[in-house]
Amino acid sequence: MPREQIVVGDCPQCQGVNTTCKYNRFESEDLRIDSWEHKCPDCGHRLTTAYRSDDEDTLVEEPMLCPYCGRRAGV
Repeated sequence: MPREQIVVGDCPQCQGVNTTCKYNRFESEDLRIDSWEHKCPDCGHRLTTAYRSDDEDTLVEEPMLCPYCGRRAGV
């Protein structure tokens, strides 16, 4: 499962400077899940989104783009 995490900057809740952006991908024969998380280690503020290839309601053109900061996953 490809996974990567980088520090992206300020927290919108406490203005801490170490908010991380984490990307995970799970793949099997007929399913792919791309998930994103922004989390502040100082106050615990967290945003998460996941895209499943088998869910027609959440299909997006670019599941490898973070919905919070716009960075592209490097995997």
